[in-house]
Amino acid sequence: MPENVLRGLIVEDDPLICKDIGFCLEDLGYEPLGPAHTVESALSMLEEYIPDFILLDIDLGAGKNGVELARIINREYRLPFIFLTAFSDDMTLREVKDTLPAGFVLKPFDQHRLKAAIRLALHNYYAVTRIHLDHLEELNRGLIEPLTKREMELLRLLCSGKSNRELARTTFVSINTIKTHLKNLYLKLKVTNRAEAITKVSSFRKGI
Repeated sequence: MPENVLRGLIVEDDPLICKDIGFCLEDLGYEPLGPAHTVESALSMLEEYIPDFILLDIDLGAGKNGVELARIINREYRLPFIFLTAFSDDMTLREVKDTLPAGFVLKPFDQHRLKAAIRLALHNYYAVTRIHLDHLEELNRGLIEPLTKREMELLRLLCSGKSNRELARTTFVSINTIKTHLKNLYLKLKVTNRAEAITKVSSFRKGI
């Protein structure tokens, strides 16, 4: 798929449903990532790819469930997620509501409802993200050691969801060079990974 295609991470423990969601995303013009069948595998993929949005089931079998993952996403990644689930009882809805999802689609889903939910989630999320990116220069002036021009470019690309491999391809350098730049960028921002860097950018204007 073209590099600028938006990517959705599928978090679902049923392999057949994963395939259906993947085909649906491709038909809608998105690139499916994953699938992740557990919270742990989802977190690993989030750290590597930082997708544009997440389709999240609530029941992921044994271990942590989708609601617990949603809380982690809110705290560490601040990415839009849409619950795609068969559960709609009052207790589940109360628990889900507290996580502030970007959307809620019931199974069995249809392509039109999923399309509308994704478009609305992306519109709301990236409208806010663009506002924060406009203030990167202001954030940079407040750092003890300002970012270089290349580091600023990489930070903008990180916030748009590009993986390390895509960063290397976009900036015409090796992955090892990217890793070196990112290490320096993280040190200057006083963060330890890309998720924390994006969170710092998105929270800057909120005074967090």
